[in-house]
Amino acid sequence: MNQLISDSDILEHLHAGRPIIDVRAPVEFAQGSVEASENIPLLDDNQRAVVGTAYKQYGADRAMALGYELISGGVLDDRMSAWTAFAERNPNAAVMCFRGGLRSQLVQAALAARGYQLPLITGGFKRVRNLLSSRLIEASESKKWMILSGYTGAGKTEVLRRSKSQFLDLEKSARHRGSVFGNQPTAQPSPIGFENDLGLTASKILAASLSSPKLASTPVWIEDESRSIGRLVLPAPLVTILSSANVWVLERPRQERAKRLVAEYLSENYGFIDEQTAEEEVVETARLDIGRAIVKIEKRLGGLEAKLMLEMTDSATREFARTGHFSAHWSWVERLLEKYYDPAYEYHIAKISSRVIGRGPEEAFRTLVDKQIDRF
Repeated sequence: MNQLISDSDILEHLHAGRPIIDVRAPVEFAQGSVEASENIPLLDDNQRAVVGTAYKQYGADRAMALGYELISGGVLDDRMSAWTAFAERNPNAAVMCFRGGLRSQLVQAALAARGYQLPLITGGFKRVRNLLSSRLIEASESKKWMILSGYTGAGKTEVLRRSKSQFLDLEKSARHRGSVFGNQPTAQPSPIGFENDLGLTASKILAASLSSPKLASTPVWIEDESRSIGRLVLPAPLVTILSSANVWVLERPRQERAKRLVAEYLSENYGFIDEQTAEEEVVETARLDIGRAIVKIEKRLGGLEAKLMLEMTDSATREFARTGHFSAHWSWVERLLEKYYDPAYEYHIAKISSRVIGRGPEEAFRTLVDKQIDRF
């Protein structure tokens, strides 16, 4: 039987982003998955529940016989068509169930009978999850880490993405920008999916360090975040890094930060283009979303300030609907930075001041990273 048996074999498959047919039930897949996997289940949620009950009551043989009965005939034909279509498109794919047991073996054998020789991931999703968790712990303990901090809107994540540094991208894995306005068009992953993605990135960093003396010796950067990003909580190893690593502060004037935040929020979340009017329905959706975000922080803003902010956002939305200019939103975002986000950051940076080793604009940060790499 063709299998990915060793940790290195499995990690190589994951690092390369090769596809995986995940044959677990949809409810299992929704609880957590890995990059490049597609859920084409052997049993749907109801069938899995029925087979599980039979296993508990009557044992493995009865459960197996019932499983075969449930997916016989046209049901199996439909699923076989889906598996073979995926294998046809992705000849380098692997097959995975929860523990690498009967479900993935049956699908692998069915594909092999039709000429598709796809390897099975030994140990299944449970093995993959444990492996990625251990790689995140290993990276957190073996690598030197540094934190890029900065006021809200300074563009920490974008600056790190543009730099030559090794970088654990929290916002990419969380699909969230880390504030009350941080929602993105795509939903956040499950907590397990989030942790798996972080573990996979950490594993790639470890692999790159083995292949490059420079990367082995230079720090890994991470953006300064709280313990939660949207509804997701950071794994403990990353919380430890964020509470102990040295910090470099990215600086950008408040007015520039406001402009940048407006452009990012309106374009990424709603597809708006500066100086182009948009559909009335989408503009109204944006207005309601902005209002809900303001209400979430009303207690911290104070009632009068929140009321003023809502009036400013409504006025800005009307102006934007008329002109299509992002500048309509600049004033209220700059005020929100001044009254809410900047004071909160000043309190945060005061607490970690002993770990701050430098500060400056993006050009200064790039110079720092270049020097770190060129030293080795």
